[in-house]
Amino acid sequence: MTTVRAGTLDDAAAVLDLRRASFPWQVSTVPGLRHTWARTVDNAKGALFAVDDASGLAGFVRCGLNTWTSEQGAASLAVLVRADRRGRGIGTALLEAAEDHLGGVGARRAQAYVLDEPASLRWARGRGYETKAEERYSGVHLADLPPAPAMATGVTVLTFDEVGPEKTFLVDSESSLDQPGEMTLDKIGYADWLHDIWTRPSVRRDLSVVALVDGEPAAYTAVEADVDTGRIWSGGTGTRRAFRGRGLAKIVKSVALRRAREAGLTAAYTANDELNAPMLAVNVWLGYRPVGAEWECVKRLSQG
Repeated sequence: MTTVRAGTLDDAAAVLDLRRASFPWQVSTVPGLRHTWARTVDNAKGALFAVDDASGLAGFVRCGLNTWTSEQGAASLAVLVRADRRGRGIGTALLEAAEDHLGGVGARRAQAYVLDEPASLRWARGRGYETKAEERYSGVHLADLPPAPAMATGVTVLTFDEVGPEKTFLVDSESSLDQPGEMTLDKIGYADWLHDIWTRPSVRRDLSVVALVDGEPAAYTAVEADVDTGRIWSGGTGTRRAFRGRGLAKIVKSVALRRAREAGLTAAYTANDELNAPMLAVNVWLGYRPVGAEWECVKRLSQG
């Protein structure tokens, strides 16, 4: 029998070890995970659940409502099981605990990302999850970047710290409206964004940048860093609608990657919906190559 317990912030180090083993393209830190989990529990009616065995943490799930969308009852969850304990009911027990919790807080639809492998997708589909869109994970060695693109007239690139949170939020919230996916990000509040993004310990505001066109904030890219492994994660890149088609995404991402390289980091990873052709083209130009894939999966919760 599988015993599910309440997860805690103290599980972060063990979960990070599992994530690095199962998803080497994902970049996280212990402080970053703890920050995200605390926000999920406090602000999104979320919960953490875990399963232990003689070797330590065997499985973990995080779940909560999506506070960045106007869709009522939208929720997300993420299940992780140690490789040597898969197929023994641990994932199912964790998923059931998460879905029960979500149903109790008014969730109607749950979103999860499932590894692009037959066993994982079969497991998710067998529990009522419908595959929607493919998410491509790509990586690049920062020593292999192409020459920097020319800076367009009137364009200035500054760090998050130099620009400040208000202007950075303006670009992030507007560009997120067009992010592909089943959940539309159309309700990003400034106070929530400050807590979720600006103060997240893994976000490097000295490496993340905003492009201004004639002084107007136009495009951005956010960088999260794991100094211990020398890796960075692109936590989001976007351009406001009025400034698209000018190559600004290529500029901000190129500048950010070079800043990361100068700071001693060695590799960068990112994720893109397979339908997001413009951003995929930018990343291919930068030298990113596919390293893995997941599928966005969605389930209608009967409790809702």
